[in-house]
Amino acid sequence: MHMGGLKMQRRALFAALALPMPALAQAAPLRVLGTGAVAASAQDIAVAFTARTGRAVALQTANAGVVARRLRDGEAADLVLNSAAQISALAGAGLVEAASARELGRMLIGVAVPRGAARPDISTEAALRAAILAAPVIAHSDPATGATAGSHAARLIERLGLVEALRGRVLVFPGGGAAVGAVAEGRAAMALSQISEIIAVPGAALVGPLPDTAQLVTPYVGAVATGAADAEGARGLLAALTGPEGQARFRAAGFAVG
Repeated sequence: MHMGGLKMQRRALFAALALPMPALAQAAPLRVLGTGAVAASAQDIAVAFTARTGRAVALQTANAGVVARRLRDGEAADLVLNSAAQISALAGAGLVEAASARELGRMLIGVAVPRGAARPDISTEAALRAAILAAPVIAHSDPATGATAGSHAARLIERLGLVEALRGRVLVFPGGGAAVGAVAEGRAAMALSQISEIIAVPGAALVGPLPDTAQLVTPYVGAVATGAADAEGARGLLAALTGPEGQARFRAAGFAVG
């Protein structure tokens, strides 16, 4: 080979070495599977975690029952964020590390109406019943899929004796965020959902939590998946979620923490 050709080969080699490493050589994003109730807070903390560590986070969300089912069906995850009851069941099935479980916060169910609409009295169970009965259409997440707020809403409607009165007037959605979105869009007059999901939708207003006799308090927990590709990375993100910055973000979303 003549000298000019050798020089051209060297230049090509040096240019190749100067290129950024291919994406496959970089660490894969941490895979987080979480519920809608914790989604907004977890996403914000994940962004801060990535900015601090350089580690990308891929957050997938669904309702509590669907999150658990996806993990049972073999979906890959490093960190799971779900209700305490679901995390306990997943730990029993050997799908998350029981010893890694940390509480993120405790959430209440609330009532949402369109922003700017009159806010009904829901201070007592009787007042709540009257408010639900007066709403032309109400929305909640799907109890058939194991949604936490939707399951409670369906039980509450039955206990209040409103099943027949509300027949044809209830819209059911895969998650609470979508149910609250229907209120913001004017497709429903009221939604029953986790308070954090109501706060996250700009076009909806939080009337307040359900009265104590109708309330459901749900602790949400993070745990490392036993099949985690990066258990240490998952522990690091969980530490951020349960540390001072994370707890402040969850508190701002309506969680009781500490």
